Amino acid sequence: MMFEIIESLTNILGPIATASKENSSKKDRALRALSYALDKTCLYYRDLRNGILKDREREAQLVRYWSAAAIPLRHFDSNLAEICDHKSEYWLDPENYDDSQIDEMGIRLEDVRNAYRQHLKPNYS
Repeated sequence: MMFEIIESLTNILGPIATASKENSSKKDRALRALSYALDKTCLYYRDLRNGILKDREREAQLVRYWSAAAIPLRHFDSNLAEICDHKSEYWLDPENYDDSQIDEMGIRLEDVRNAYRQHLKPNYS
């Protein structure tokens, strides 16, 4: 009888543990994509501050990085995924946006980085 109970619990808990591990792995991949987009964007801004001219090809890459981050984020934070999508649109033509639009859309780089850091905390749901 005890063996059957343990076997039943193992059969139930196995898929739960696997699902939890898969979800954790999905979240890690999503956060890695977001981190990459953040880092590439910060590096681009650093180069601009250091006198390097605007580079449309790098901006096109940023479009792709932010889009790539939005896709896996949708599984656990649809708001942050939407922000990444807006960030992608922004990089299509950054001159079309003023500071108030950037604030309104919630795409200020520091705000996105803060949201990313919240997800890094172990107790974040």
